[in-house]
Amino acid sequence: MSTPLNQNEGTRIPNPQVLDIENSQLKEEFSTSFHNLEPSMGQALLKEVPKLKEWPHFSGEGEYDHMEFIRRIDMIKEDFELPDRLVTARSNTLFTRSAHRWYIKLRQAHGHQSWNWWKRQIIHKWANVSCRFKLETAFNSAKFNVDKDKALPWFCQQKDRLTELYPDIS
Repeated sequence: MSTPLNQNEGTRIPNPQVLDIENSQLKEEFSTSFHNLEPSMGQALLKEVPKLKEWPHFSGEGEYDHMEFIRRIDMIKEDFELPDRLVTARSNTLFTRSAHRWYIKLRQAHGHQSWNWWKRQIIHKWANVSCRFKLETAFNSAKFNVDKDKALPWFCQQKDRLTELYPDIS
């Protein structure tokens, strides 16, 4: 269950209507979001949506975890044909640490927005020149040490850095 920020006190308060599947308005919205499925299949798929603790979280403090966060949320949204409202309702909990502070400020300034809008804001904030420089520096300074590093994790980290720096690389 998502707990939105109480703007008067700055604390989280429970809001049972945010993700209450039994709420008739949300139930209708969910059933119409499963475009190509029978209503019973849509309800079955909805029951399989991962619980909040199983969703990815984003702290804003990793090298390139913003793109992994976006990809994973997009995959969940696509796999379960979730409406934007369900994804964005969970944002208050999915963002942690410095990303949560950033999210609260943007949410207060711009109000409820679509998941696509939030993706653009995440990329704008965390895929900037400074982050790119840090990523390039980390890639260039990483030296494989046979005694210290395991080959596969080191290689995968370098590959992820390259993919983030040059998305069209093959």
